[in-house]
Amino acid sequence: MDPTVLTAIVTALVGGAAGEVGKSAWTSLVTLARNRFGGDSGEVAALEAAPGGTTGQAEEITGILIDRATADPAFADELAAWAQETAKVVRQSHDVSNTIGGDATIHGTVIQAGDVFGSINLGPR
Repeated sequence: MDPTVLTAIVTALVGGAAGEVGKSAWTSLVTLARNRFGGDSGEVAALEAAPGGTTGQAEEITGILIDRATADPAFADELAAWAQETAKVVRQSHDVSNTIGGDATIHGTVIQAGDVFGSINLGPR
């Protein structure tokens, strides 16, 4: 499993991507972890606390998931299947249309983007 892809998916879902469908995908990940590691595990606690969290939390959760997948091939297969299905949801829910039109007058830098995972640095003023 590619950690970069998993990080992007987890970050999008932690940030609230895909609305109700994203919440459902997150719930399925929590259920996957609960079934595999038990309801009192640190993995489940981290997943349950994550929605609405930060990019740092998403990266921490991804690290936990990757570590567990490395140690448990069956979990790795289940996680890969979850990620493959969830990636479709995240992609479908993030169609972005950026438009500057009409008589717009722009003074300064404009950035048009969809999801940004990380910083945007335009350098010194």
